[in-house]
Amino acid sequence: MDVLSNVLSVTSLATSTLGSREFVAPWAILIDAPKESAVHIVRRGTAWLRVGDEEPVRLNTGDIVLLAGGRKHVLSSEREPREPEPVAQAIARAHNNVVPSLRGRAEGAESTVIQCAGYSFSTDGFSPEGAHPLLSLLPSLIVLRASRAEEDVELQLLLRLLSLEATRRDAGAELVLPRLIDTLFVYILRVWLRDQPEGAAGWLGALRDPQIRKALSLIHESPQAPWTVESLARQAAMSRAAFAKRFMDLVGQPPLAYVTRWRMDLAAKLLRESREPVARIASKVGYLSETAFAKAFRRRRKMPPGAYRSQRTRRARPEVAIPELQRAAASAEVAPRL
Repeated sequence: MDVLSNVLSVTSLATSTLGSREFVAPWAILIDAPKESAVHIVRRGTAWLRVGDEEPVRLNTGDIVLLAGGRKHVLSSEREPREPEPVAQAIARAHNNVVPSLRGRAEGAESTVIQCAGYSFSTDGFSPEGAHPLLSLLPSLIVLRASRAEEDVELQLLLRLLSLEATRRDAGAELVLPRLIDTLFVYILRVWLRDQPEGAAGWLGALRDPQIRKALSLIHESPQAPWTVESLARQAAMSRAAFAKRFMDLVGQPPLAYVTRWRMDLAAKLLRESREPVARIASKVGYLSETAFAKAFRRRRKMPPGAYRSQRTRRARPEVAIPELQRAAASAEVAPRL
């Protein structure tokens, strides 16, 4: 079982391809999407990225940034920019030629080409404090410098394929592009993870340890199995004590706590997306009785399974990432493209 793929599947990753834009200096845009993750690729030129009150980061051609927590941020041509303009407004005004074009180069002016993508993750299935099983492990900002990105052959091939697919807009592009953007998210995580010290990044980092990876894979493959610390240790070919300590050190929580959390995340997805009886869902995630499952679910979600299902099924599908840019592109009758 591929643990990362399983987590992304259960957590309902939604992708929005937002396209490529050329910004002519001076420019400053505000991207206000606190619930979404965003990726920016500097295809040409330079830019400054400011996230909150943190020190601004200079970006150069080939740099890639991932704002995993979806924090509000500003991209600009200057380190200390003028009052930034909301991105939707900037694109709409540029389309009407009210401000210097974001898509055309002005004579003598420096321009920067940035490609953007956004990701939404459902948080309905997680703990009351909203801790996402993947995003909670990542720093708020990941910067892959061009020199580092160029060392990864797969990432470079993907970036080229993204450019080709978006430029040609052949038949099926609307199906292919979102899947390539999903892949980009995984590739960025792979490169970032290789640079992390041992013991970092929770269960994501623990996937580099063969024995703990095997245990995690088994938990995800068969969440209904009657797992104990002893049985997981035996599968990992380790003593109980050694396995429990290494699992805790690498994953950040005891083995059976991880088993329970994953069972509840999976149960929440089944409650949201299926009409299966609660008793059947309980069996699928390893509970012999509906009563025992309901107690465990209530401890994690602060409500019984039936109430959770009723509440969540009334909600609409999560909005795609960075919606204001999506709407601006639509209103300007410019198809989002990367």
